[in-house]
Amino acid sequence: MTVYGEIALLLAFLVLQVVALVAMLRRSPRFKLLFLYQWIAIPVVFILDAVWVSTVLDAPMSQVLAGDAVAAPILSFILTGIWVAYVYKSVRVRNTFGGATASTQVATASS
Repeated sequence: MTVYGEIALLLAFLVLQVVALVAMLRRSPRFKLLFLYQWIAIPVVFILDAVWVSTVLDAPMSQVLAGDAVAAPILSFILTGIWVAYVYKSVRVRNTFGGATASTQVATASS
């Protein structure tokens, strides 16, 4: 039962990642929002997984989170957060994924 729950969570997260990847490859304006959702999903999936394992195995949360179990998700969240900030602040990303075009920006700047 525990394994099936973990597989379901990981498959849902994988689907979100694939959808974000396809949006990026198609240069969809929705990519930025999907990338943000993907970033938010990192701790959500981790917490849901920990609660699921703890509940199904009737184990204390301290045992489920023993060792370095927390380090990898925290590192992933921090590093992905840096990329999310870049995606939302970068002019290049804005131009690539449906933001204002360069010619519009030049015309606005010269007015």
